[in-house]
Amino acid sequence: MKNLLVIVSIATVLAACSTPKYASHFPSGSTETGYHAVQPIDSHSLQPASVAEAPAAEVLTASWATAPIVVPVAEAQKKALDAYRNLSKAEKKGVRKLLKNEIKSIIKRSHGNAAVAPHMAPGGLDHDLKLAAVFGAVGLVGLLIGGNVFWIIGSIALIIGVVFFVKWLMRQ
Repeated sequence: MKNLLVIVSIATVLAACSTPKYASHFPSGSTETGYHAVQPIDSHSLQPASVAEAPAAEVLTASWATAPIVVPVAEAQKKALDAYRNLSKAEKKGVRKLLKNEIKSIIKRSHGNAAVAPHMAPGGLDHDLKLAAVFGAVGLVGLLIGGNVFWIIGSIALIIGVVFFVKWLMRQ
């Protein structure tokens, strides 16, 4: 029975590898495919262009140059500072109040999400991580005990443990 299974599997592999779908078709030397007639690239056309001045902040550039392009941020900061200085005392107070409220809401959201995570168990470990550990341990014990039934149970438990572990990893 084993010999028949080995012979059938070898015949299947050989038949699958010899189908025309997987056969290589190399071009013959007599036909012109187009890539033989390509002219070589002029080496001067690949030289990077020198950057004489920094581009404006709104312009996106691409270059072969390895030197970093420094975009001045000081102008934007200076404009914002000048605009803030030109505000009246009441307007400045309103801007500060809005900034404080915005900062507080950002902090509250970040602390609120960490404190009340629905997927976290009260003990500290994630529920999916606990299930992955339990099913993984049951699967390994089942595989170690041996026997047809325990191998099947161990394999299924191990697969379930891997599923919970991947689910936990996706959420991280």
